Amino acid sequence: MIRIVLVVLLGFSTVSHAMLDISYSNPTEAKFYGLVVDYAKSVVGVKKIPKVGGKGFTSDCIGFVNYVYYKAGIDLQKVYGDGNRGVDALYYGLENYSFVYRAQIAKPGDIIFFDNTYDVNKNKKWDDPLSHVGIVESIGKHGTITYIHFSSQGVVYDTMNLYYPKTYAFIKKGTKDKIIINSYLKKKKKGEKYPDNQYISAFFFHSFAHIKIKDKSNPVE
Repeated sequence: MIRIVLVVLLGFSTVSHAMLDISYSNPTEAKFYGLVVDYAKSVVGVKKIPKVGGKGFTSDCIGFVNYVYYKAGIDLQKVYGDGNRGVDALYYGLENYSFVYRAQIAKPGDIIFFDNTYDVNKNKKWDDPLSHVGIVESIGKHGTITYIHFSSQGVVYDTMNLYYPKTYAFIKKGTKDKIIINSYLKKKKKGEKYPDNQYISAFFFHSFAHIKIKDKSNPVE
């Protein structure tokens, strides 16, 4: 049984929204990422990724991200993945353009990469980088990131907080109200000896990626 790690909201500093840089560089970029978020939200609950104009997408994490960005106007697989659909192909393609970054916070619409979410090489060890991908939906209190991804239940919302990477949830003092800031991203399997708090989203985090979009009103930029 997984032990829930909780922190009581009392007396420690929290993250101010004024401190978080979640603005976009220009109106065209803001519009594009608004579409990314809207399209991601539109398929929450879906278990089969739909086609777009006859173009099909795999019903998995990378298929979901490819679908959302394709709807918004970028064919990730073609432009950045060299025609390949794997999470690692997308990651290295974006890294070649210096779009990959590590931080505690991200902009809505940015891509999140995760490691070790399943045993890719089937050796029963956590040595599987770039195994999962999702999309940032919003930034909440205390720097909690709500993200959307394709899970075993289909497209779902989950949360991740890199300011409190070992914390599953906050409990408000004097109440029983639980605020989940790091959703469990992986179920603990029989025989695994990793600590319980290593199954939450923050522990699997690898990096973010933000594709820079030029301002159409200022093409020289």
